[in-house]
Amino acid sequence: MSPAELADKSRRVICRLAEMSELAQARVVMAYAPLPDEVDIMPLLDELAKQGKRIVFPALAGDDGRMDAHEVADFREGLRPGRFGLLLPVGGFPVDPREIDFMLVPAVAYNKTGHRLGRGGGYYDRFLAGRATEAFSCGVAFECQVLEEIPLREHDCGVDALVTEEAVRRFS
Repeated sequence: MSPAELADKSRRVICRLAEMSELAQARVVMAYAPLPDEVDIMPLLDELAKQGKRIVFPALAGDDGRMDAHEVADFREGLRPGRFGLLLPVGGFPVDPREIDFMLVPAVAYNKTGHRLGRGGGYYDRFLAGRATEAFSCGVAFECQVLEEIPLREHDCGVDALVTEEAVRRFS
């Protein structure tokens, strides 16, 4: 996608996310710092912070595949490049995953039943299955990332909803 197309489609995804009642009701939102080819959710995070919501980010802990949630005072300044080229929190403080109400989940691709293809580490799958089981998990992607089939493994977790620039899909 061209930069203009990416910006337009990201804006459309954000509009759909902003209309979700689950996000409106959330107090603690786990987000991600987008890579250049992902939906740019930073304007949404700015708005959520203005509303007084706590924004937390994934922190990759060690080589064992563990992911924690960390809150930083200023997410525009408190993230630095880390493992896999991801922007990860520096400093800040850990947040109990049970406090997370709404989780924005990026992926390389999704299928039409809400299962995701990540970047291969299994971090989100372990976090969703074992630590943030009460959070409403919301996949965030462009429509071109929604495929008929993706490779699935036994431990792969689906999301509760998937938002693209074209639709909000909800899964049971």
